[in-house]
Parts: sequence; structure tokens; C-alpha cells
Amino acid sequence: MVIAMTKTVAISEAKNKLTQLVRQVEAGDQVVITKDQQPVARIISEVEYGKMQRRLAVAGLRAQRERWLALGITGELLAEEARQLLEERP
Repeated sequence: MVIAMTKTVAISEAKNKLTQLVRQVEAGDQVVITKDQQPVARIISEVEYGKMQRRLAVAGLRAQRERWLALGITGELLAEEARQLLEERP
């Protein structure tokens, strides 16, 4: 696993060096953009964004699973309901 470097730049610097910052992000780094020395934005690669989206989706599924289990809804019950719905389709 490669650990990404995080570079912090002021918004004025980011505006002037956008192409260079994008190249760094493409190489695996992250860029934090600040305004008045406070972080306001982060640039990450599309690959890292996709990974983050998948992690969030899996976490959401796990949380939903816990809610269903607390209500007594099992995987078998969901599968049976899905089969019935598919059979009802025209």
C-alpha cells in the first residue's frame, strides 16, 4: 500500500499552479486548499474518489444490515421477497 503525500496550498497558489497540482494528484498525492489558513477543499484522484465511494457504500450496507437484523429481517427473507416481486413482473 502506498501512502499518499498531502500537500497544502493557499487558494491563490492553487489558482496559479492548478496544472502542476493536478499532475501531483494523478501521481497519487492529495492537495488540501486553504483560505485564510483554513482547509476549504481537497483534491483527490478519481481512483481515490472511487475507492472512497465504495467504502462508504459498503459501510452503508453494513449499517442497513444491522437495522434489518434488529427488525428480524434476514437475507433469506429478503431473497424470498425479491423472488416474489420478480415473479409478479409483467
